[in-house]
Amino acid sequence: MAVGGAADFQAQRLLDGGVPFPLLLDPGGTLRSALGLDQKLSKGELMGWRSIRNLFVGMFRQKQGKVSRPHTEDRPAVVILDPERRVVWSHVGRAVGDYPPVAEILAAIPSQAI
Repeated sequence: MAVGGAADFQAQRLLDGGVPFPLLLDPGGTLRSALGLDQKLSKGELMGWRSIRNLFVGMFRQKQGKVSRPHTEDRPAVVILDPERRVVWSHVGRAVGDYPPVAEILAAIPSQAI
């Protein structure tokens, strides 16, 4: 399963894009904090060309035309944990929307976990 702090429409987009497991939302960021991932993007990262481009792309890609504002400043991160809750793979972004492709994330899941 995956846990994210994104809005429900963003989670639905991932499911529609082929994520083959349940997605849960953690809008309060409890899991992010427990993993030490509650660092915010700096002002320079927020105002950088990658963040601005990703915000516009995200707005136009969503039929709703909305961005999950409460989490815009959160540093994007993807972490894969093993059954003992140890980090086996991670990606910490440096701009708004800086996530690896879903295929890369799925490839990083240990084969015994599938």
